[in-house]
Amino acid sequence: MSSIITKIEVQKNNKDRVNIYLNNEFAFACDAALVYIHNITKGATIEKQGLQDIINEDNYIKGKNCALHFLERSFKSAKQVVDKLVAKEFDSKTIDRVMKFLKQYEFVDDKRFVDLFIKEKIKTSGKNKIKFTLLKKYLPKELIQEALNEITTEQQLQTALILGEKRMMTIAKSEKDSKKLYKKTADYLVRNGYDFQIVNEVLDKITKNDKSEEPSEKESSEDTSEEDYKKLQELASKRYNILIKSETQKIKLYKKLGDYLLRRGYKWDEIKKVLGDLINGVEDL
Repeated sequence: MSSIITKIEVQKNNKDRVNIYLNNEFAFACDAALVYIHNITKGATIEKQGLQDIINEDNYIKGKNCALHFLERSFKSAKQVVDKLVAKEFDSKTIDRVMKFLKQYEFVDDKRFVDLFIKEKIKTSGKNKIKFTLLKKYLPKELIQEALNEITTEQQLQTALILGEKRMMTIAKSEKDSKKLYKKTADYLVRNGYDFQIVNEVLDKITKNDKSEEPSEKESSEDTSEEDYKKLQELASKRYNILIKSETQKIKLYKKLGDYLLRRGYKWDEIKKVLGDLINGVEDL
């Protein structure tokens, strides 16, 4: 059955869309571009199938624009885009057509998404956390595992060691118990996605590094005798000579050396006195 197009009206709130009237009654709204594509003119007749073609084309344009807008701020997985279009109530044929377009022009590429995500997150996270996050984004398990298998243990260990040392220095400001200090650091690394093997290796390296810088005599934070204070001076001097090779600012030197001695279990009153002897002109931070 044919109908006559009696009116074509640009929408007041959206100049990119028009309202089409058939036989003096509102029939449908569509993208303004479709008026030119389908040669829609006032007075022309239109068949039911022709009308359906216009609606389908309009749905595709709206679906494509919706998906592109969704992808503007960040890369998304194919499943995330499909879910977005479903939530917007687009029909399955429209969604299939939109996804074909997005993949053809590489707006959606799950493998690329995984590779870029891992490249960014491997700087601050372990494989376990990365894998969990990617799975939450509904990316294929096979792609995730394949990409994660390319990450070497050495890569993870290097990053975890940097993160572990940095975290330990932060915790040491308020935690003086060495066992709790190491446990909190280990918990932090586990939460960031590193497995226990990596965590144990990191803690072993930190422990070895610390021991290599300590005097052979057992240090005590409780005994304030002249002998123990002498040991503290020796340890502080040794660490100071290491730090001044890379740090010239007195304030930063004061803080780094103070944090180090706190981690060794010494009381702040003792540390402050030693710092005053080694670094002149820096007030207590």
